Amino acid sequence: MLGVFVWGSVQIDGFSSGPSVRAMLVIASLLALASLGQTLVILVGGLDLAVPGYITVGAVATAELAGTKGWPLWAVAVSVVGVCAFAGGVCGAICHYLRVQSLVVTLGMSSVLIGGVIVATKASNLGVPPQDISKWTFVMGETLDVPVPPVVCLAVGVVVGSWLFLAHTPAGRRLYATGANPRAAEGILIRTGRVWITTFAFGAAATGLAGMLIASYSSGASVTIGDPYFYSGLAAVLVGGTALGSARGDFLRTVLGALILTALTTILSGMGLGEGDSRILFGLAIIVVVLAYGRDRRLRDRI
Repeated sequence: MLGVFVWGSVQIDGFSSGPSVRAMLVIASLLALASLGQTLVILVGGLDLAVPGYITVGAVATAELAGTKGWPLWAVAVSVVGVCAFAGGVCGAICHYLRVQSLVVTLGMSSVLIGGVIVATKASNLGVPPQDISKWTFVMGETLDVPVPPVVCLAVGVVVGSWLFLAHTPAGRRLYATGANPRAAEGILIRTGRVWITTFAFGAAATGLAGMLIASYSSGASVTIGDPYFYSGLAAVLVGGTALGSARGDFLRTVLGALILTALTTILSGMGLGEGDSRILFGLAIIVVVLAYGRDRRLRDRI
């Protein structure tokens, strides 16, 4: 991350300026929060392709219910958590008890959620999120008179909370144990089915809430607003060092991955490259990291 920052400072004028750094921190925080659920699901041994659906539900609910119809934000948040947690819990139950690949189940659930949003809104123009939530993602915003945007402080708080949960609670240890070896976990009386359902449900709810913040940052929502976060979110998790199928990693690594990718994307934009180039970068990052994990496992097997 330090090397990327130094490279950006050399290549682009103003890259390390205060407003630029704050903007990158806001974007990286949104990406990290949108990847929290994916991080937990990968740790438990799955992979969630329904991330775009959860984000779309949260973003569209914020724009339509809070922005157009005047719902209080707490009511919108409760609705988003309820819908997304139910959808995620269903995915976790089907994957665990019916032994269906999470790739298939979550891809189908994403289609159901986005299709439901299209039907509910009749694919019409959506509203604008209220000012109360927009303050959270304002780049020049402050938190308790400190010149740090609130969403950045929120991301730091989630890092601390997730670390305390994963490293210092029985539930966190059960999650790691289930992801490392489900059969051994069941042998020590861990209810792995409950762990899968809870992890998928919580991850979906957290992703839906992140969608609300993404809508406020974008000043609106669409049925495709969650699409970019699948590629970039998965890349942030993997680049950060949370390995597929090994139950190694945590949310702090995802935050570091999000910071690296955000800085790289900013550099590419400053060099005149577009979104397609960023997607190529994310794809290559995923391939390289997965290959590295595979080699790492083979080397450990020799010891």
